[in-house]
Amino acid sequence: MPAGTSVTLRDVAQAADVSLGTASKVMAGRGGVSARRAESVHAAARALGYRHNGIAADLRRNRSNSIGLVIPDLRNSFFVDLIHALETFASADGYFLVLGHANENPATEMERIRFVLSRRVAGMILLPCQGHDHALAELRQCHVPVVMADRVNDSMPANTVATDSVHAAYTGTQHLLSLGHRRIAFAANTLDLTNTRDRVTGYSRAMEEAGAAPQLILCGTENDRAHPAMLEALLRPERPSALFTSGTPMTLAALSAIADADLHLPSEVSLLSFDDAPWMSVLSPHISAIRQPVEAISRAIWQLMLAELKGGSAAAPSHLSFKAELRPRQTTVAWPHRG
Repeated sequence: MPAGTSVTLRDVAQAADVSLGTASKVMAGRGGVSARRAESVHAAARALGYRHNGIAADLRRNRSNSIGLVIPDLRNSFFVDLIHALETFASADGYFLVLGHANENPATEMERIRFVLSRRVAGMILLPCQGHDHALAELRQCHVPVVMADRVNDSMPANTVATDSVHAAYTGTQHLLSLGHRRIAFAANTLDLTNTRDRVTGYSRAMEEAGAAPQLILCGTENDRAHPAMLEALLRPERPSALFTSGTPMTLAALSAIADADLHLPSEVSLLSFDDAPWMSVLSPHISAIRQPVEAISRAIWQLMLAELKGGSAAAPSHLSFKAELRPRQTTVAWPHRG
């Protein structure tokens, strides 16, 4: 190409010896093209220095194949698993995710939402930090279909998908109670979050039914505060015989606090994690956990989004809830003192 000349998609098609339509399909990531032809197009694009402008293509056809996804915390393995599953479902239908990370900060969340919207996304999947009014107002103003997940409840004026956190925490607490534990502490981030409040409700209900006093450890949303809060509880004369953590970051902090308190897991303190992760069944001892049905939740989120994209929104929002699974492993054992 002569110096200063812009490379066009037609140039790529000619270099690859394919039609313009075939080159367009390949560069847009759509199917229906053989692997040999697709590689020929990509090779020609690399050789010519061509870069596909997805936003311009969306403007031309007045349709976007991008979906926004804004999440609270990339350090939480549940959110990472959710991203992975959602990307799989979306790409199977010819859509691609534009990710925004809110870092547990509502102000950052709004910045990420606005950035993602500037990419002309066809829809938005939002896992809110705290509250939802500010985000929904922005999305409604832009007339973007939205599905909310995880930190949600049935009162929200949008389609929602979540785990039944009340039932899951109730089941987990009953498991610890059945092993003879009565001094069970629940380590949570903040009661400002809908799902955390639900988990505390399930835990408290099981404790009260058993005639045991709930012990709530509030750690905040900043990970460096969780360790000292749990360590303080573990160093008390009447320390908990079991810790039930409200999420993976809390579980990591609990492991560190147990070690710093010079306690042995699980003979001196049992540990149950709300949320599972692959490393929990690799560490010794293996960590007992509540496993959220990530694939089912992701599939439901995507099906609701797809229905909205196709114009099939119901008059009233759908609120879907899924049961979690208790996975007892080596860190929850019988408490010999029964008190």
